[in-house]
Amino acid sequence: MEQKTVDFAASDAPLQASEQAKAPGVLTIPESIGGITISYNLPGIDKGLKLTGPVIAQIFMGNITMWNDPAIANLNSGVNLPAQKILIAHRADGSGTTYAFTDYLSKVYPQWKTDVGQGKVVPWPVGTGAPGNAGVANIIKTTPYACGYVELAYAYPKQHDICICSKC
Repeated sequence: MEQKTVDFAASDAPLQASEQAKAPGVLTIPESIGGITISYNLPGIDKGLKLTGPVIAQIFMGNITMWNDPAIANLNSGVNLPAQKILIAHRADGSGTTYAFTDYLSKVYPQWKTDVGQGKVVPWPVGTGAPGNAGVANIIKTTPYACGYVELAYAYPKQHDICICSKC
């Protein structure tokens, strides 16, 4: 954008005032948004897990570290969750996906907003960073017990979407 190398671009994150100032004449139309999913590689689990927003936030904060933690187990009765460490994958680059995901976590878990914050880049408390949705998806695909967030198009069939509604 600042280098004027594209005529058109899309992101889930609006331009900040400082970014707009570096790119005079850029028109921002707030119309782009993609679905974001929590994906995971959980050997032996053949159905999607149920999680709440606060539980997801605590996983990404490093407060919930094991797949068989009572906070996860209580939401998934009848699922034999493994006693394995949750290996977090997140974006290492600035992204609209991170902006939207951390905005959600900030709204559902006040401690996230206070301790980590919301933005295209945040100080992740735990996990391994990778460039782009493809990088995060690759970590999840190749690492047993990994968990991360990706744009819906990058979710793999064996890494089930997690239900965050109260009706499932």
